[in-house]
Amino acid sequence: MLTLFIIVPYLTDFIGKNVTSAQPGVAPVMVKTLMNVLETSFNNNVSPSGIGLILILTAVFGSLWILKAHSKTLTAIYVLGISLIVISTGSFPWNVLSDTPLGMIQLPVRYLSYASMFLSVIIGLAVKDLYDAGMFDTIFKNEAFSLLTIGIFMLFYVGFHHDSLNALKNSQSQFLKNTETFNQLPDRTFVNNSNYDYLLNYPVKYGELDYYPEKARRSTGVISYNETNLSIINNIAVVGRKKIHVSPLCESNKMTYKLHTRKQTEVDLPAIRYKGSYAEVNGKKATLIDSNRGTIKVRTKKGINTITVGYSPSKSYYVGIIISVMTWISLLVLAFYRKGVFKINHE
Repeated sequence: MLTLFIIVPYLTDFIGKNVTSAQPGVAPVMVKTLMNVLETSFNNNVSPSGIGLILILTAVFGSLWILKAHSKTLTAIYVLGISLIVISTGSFPWNVLSDTPLGMIQLPVRYLSYASMFLSVIIGLAVKDLYDAGMFDTIFKNEAFSLLTIGIFMLFYVGFHHDSLNALKNSQSQFLKNTETFNQLPDRTFVNNSNYDYLLNYPVKYGELDYYPEKARRSTGVISYNETNLSIINNIAVVGRKKIHVSPLCESNKMTYKLHTRKQTEVDLPAIRYKGSYAEVNGKKATLIDSNRGTIKVRTKKGINTITVGYSPSKSYYVGIIISVMTWISLLVLAFYRKGVFKINHE
């Protein structure tokens, strides 16, 4: 119930709709070394291959508090946190376990998200125990822990801006440039209001073909481009039998194309078609025609045509959102209710 807003579109728009999923397996290039994860974390760098200074210190020194806590549950949580750090690196035998269910995550560093969650429980409860300890008076507690909270936020803030400012010093030569050819998006680049749309002219480095319909993808490799999917990536529309390059105006959940046709014809746009896809021609809803490349295809009139294509979720999706929100609210209300009951019984 908490995740219906994710589960519903998965069931209605993905299952049985001939949409390809992400390619399973872990490539060696995706695996970071344990030393790299430790170094990134201790340096408090903003990176997916690190968990930050606070949590890596928790991983190193958390055992001292765990031994005093004498709790099997906390021990299990701590061990899970440490284990997931190891699993996220090359110290784990990914070379033989890449094709197991563990490899469905594709990028081992994603396990650091779970490691962060478990280690956050440890540091959170450790700080709470320190706050509840009788060795500090109330005034010192309030002041010290307020400063500690501010200090932790400032630590992350400074770490983030240190990396960003260093990168911006030489950013002029790294601003994203427009391209008309098939080039991979640079590993690190900068965008602003004037060049943000250039992103649409580049394929992403990994997963460009993930969740393409089978008609549109027509490949099974990790990166297997062909004439069909490249025509979509490169924004090639098919007007009648003629292929032309188009540049859509992109908005939230929709794209708008302007095309001039000499006669009434069929236009195959470089926009992937899913179950909830729709199209409007000159402001009127259009009937979608089957396309042999899994894209949105419509019939246009002679002259200038404004074609808007987009995606509209099913009504059950919005019902799922309402149920999820109500469930989350119910849990919060229940938590406060139980807290109040506990106080009454305690008194």
